[in-house]
Amino acid sequence: MNMTSSPRPTTALPNLRVLEVASLIPGPYCGKLLASLGATVIKAEPPNAGDLSRRRGPFPNDVPHPERSGLYLYLNTGKQSITLNLHDLAGRDLLRQLVARVDMVVHDYTPANAAAVGLDEPSLRAANPNVIIVPATPFGSTGPYADYRAGHLATFHAGGEGWLLPNGVALDTFPDRPPIVAGANMGDYQAGLTAAVGALAAVHHRLANPDASAGQMVDASSQEAQLSVGYMPIQRHESEGITETRFSRYFRVGGVLPASDGYVELLTLEPRQFQGLLEFMGNPDWASPEMFSDPATHGPELNRHMRDWFSQHTREWLYAEGQAHGVPVAPYYTPSEVFASPQQRERDFYATVNHPETGPLEYTGAPFQLSETPTTLTRASLLGEHNADVYCGLLGYAPQELAALRRAGAV
Repeated sequence: MNMTSSPRPTTALPNLRVLEVASLIPGPYCGKLLASLGATVIKAEPPNAGDLSRRRGPFPNDVPHPERSGLYLYLNTGKQSITLNLHDLAGRDLLRQLVARVDMVVHDYTPANAAAVGLDEPSLRAANPNVIIVPATPFGSTGPYADYRAGHLATFHAGGEGWLLPNGVALDTFPDRPPIVAGANMGDYQAGLTAAVGALAAVHHRLANPDASAGQMVDASSQEAQLSVGYMPIQRHESEGITETRFSRYFRVGGVLPASDGYVELLTLEPRQFQGLLEFMGNPDWASPEMFSDPATHGPELNRHMRDWFSQHTREWLYAEGQAHGVPVAPYYTPSEVFASPQQRERDFYATVNHPETGPLEYTGAPFQLSETPTTLTRASLLGEHNADVYCGLLGYAPQELAALRRAGAV
């Protein structure tokens, strides 16, 4: 990894080569972000089946197909795909050869499973003492939970946030409803982003210290990634001795309110915002500053009136006029509205990517843009599409040797 000897780079990580041995979201999202910055990411998938996300969808017309999963296509843009059987002796030998030729390994194997297939730190260091190792696992690589396998449901709730959901109108309407998990695998994406930040720090350290004896171990925990963005309840417990609940977090006035064309969120926390809200609504006779100062008593009554008043106006009117009165109110947008948003269109956030199985589709780009080294977005690969490029081109195997490895089940 030497970025100083080459001409001015067109991407941020032009000479970084990464081996990704991970499925579903956290590890692959980490790899996707690195690929968007110009890294060469070689994704090793089990032969025949591939990454589990290939079977998760969503699929066009709801017809399952391993090359048309929306989840897989999104998470694996910009990567090369090879097949590799880590449960085969020859496959594990290929793994060692690959590790010797890369700068970083991103994987999602718990310690015991990693040791069984040669992804543990001693095995990887034996193959390449300088390799940066990024295990993105549910609970990290140490501690009593290190070998627990878990998905988003478990790691999100292990972070404590699920206990505090639902909130707002759902809690007001159904106060006895049990806790829920956040949608769209939010915690898993946070875990992948966290792993990528740690990986980039390790790359920076290597560049700043070219004589360093070994690459760093970047131990990323999905649970701790969730805890890092939901720390306030823990801080309150530590500093105030208060165990927060949905009801202690819940702001009894406002929250999700209906508009004539959807919903808005109202969050008034300060006296000046309550006063602005009263003026915004025309100082109705059913509300007073004193009522807002005692939300536990008057919250349900105020919300009933506000739902009726807000439902008579559009989201955009409520947003614009509310903000003009100093009222924290914002509209909820549907996915189709966000997709057509002039803000994202002006910023070229969506890009058309052609794929041989799906044709051209619009994808979201990177959530950041660099002025000197733009991010890249190319299609996800077909399963094993780059076997010849990697095994023959990078490792030097002859085509007939690759065919023999395929027949033997190693790739």
